[in-house]
Amino acid sequence: MKRFTRRRGLITSTLDEFEAGLLASLTTQLIELLDDGRPETEPTPSDDNDPFALWARDLEVDPDEPELSDDPVLQRLFPNAYPHDPEASSDFRRFTGREMRDTKIELAMIVREDVLQTDQGKVPLTVADDHVDAWLKTLTALRLSLAARLGIDDDESADEMAALPEDDPRAFMSTIYDWLGFAQESLIGALGE
Repeated sequence: MKRFTRRRGLITSTLDEFEAGLLASLTTQLIELLDDGRPETEPTPSDDNDPFALWARDLEVDPDEPELSDDPVLQRLFPNAYPHDPEASSDFRRFTGREMRDTKIELAMIVREDVLQTDQGKVPLTVADDHVDAWLKTLTALRLSLAARLGIDDDESADEMAALPEDDPRAFMSTIYDWLGFAQESLIGALGE
C-alpha cells in the first residue's frame, strides 16, 4: 500500500491484489462479527403496516438487561460504559447497542465497497470526502479487533508483538495490525495536505 495522498481534492492510494483482498476480507469479517446475534430488523409480512407490531417485536428481542459479550473483540469495540454501575451499564447497552452496531456495520460496508471498487488492486483506491469518517472509524475498529486477539493493550505489549520472530503464529497478525496503523496514519496525513 502506498501512502494516501490528496490531489485535486481526491484522497487516493494504491493497493496490490493481496492488500485489496486482505482489506476486503477484514471488513467482511468485522461486519459478520458485528451482525452475529443481532436481532432481525426486517418486518414480517403481517407487520408491514403496523408500527405497534414492529415495536412489540423489537421489545421481545431486546432484553431488559442485555448482557455483556464474552468475546474480547466485542468488549473492546463496545466497552462497558458504566463499569461500576451495572444498572446504568445495562440501560446504556439496551438503548444504544443496536444503533452502535448498525453504525459500525454501515461504515465497514462503505470501506469494503471502496476496496472492491479497486478491482483487486487494478484500479487506484479513491476515498471520497464523505467516506473519510467511515475509513477512519473502520480502520480503528479493525485495529482494536486485532489488538484484542493479540493481547495488545498498551505500548509495551504492542512493542512485544512487533518484535515477535517470523515463525511465531501471531507475527502475521501483528504485521497486519501495524499495516492498518500505517493506513490510518497516512489517511490522516492526507487530510492535512
